[in-house]
Amino acid sequence: MGEIIYLPNAMRENRPLEDHTGLTLNEVQRLEAIRDNVEALLNMVAGIRRDPESVAYAAARFGLMRMYYLHGRAATMSFAGRCIDTAEMAEDLSKG
Repeated sequence: MGEIIYLPNAMRENRPLEDHTGLTLNEVQRLEAIRDNVEALLNMVAGIRRDPESVAYAAARFGLMRMYYLHGRAATMSFAGRCIDTAEMAEDLSKG
């Protein structure tokens, strides 16, 4: 749960996706669809409520608490840290 999936490397090297992630292409597509749908719903609620900050806090709280019960503190904290790292990298790339 929460592992980073490096799709560009898998595709570039012409190796099966399973070699990199342990996931099949169908599983990756299913997970991407869930992620995209949840993000679209949260953006919609943030727009309707006109309060993106409150929606972000509610979504984060729900996700982190659920992950804690499913995977424990260490895995949840690690995942949250990787999310922040990704956001910082994206911000750095957008500046450059």
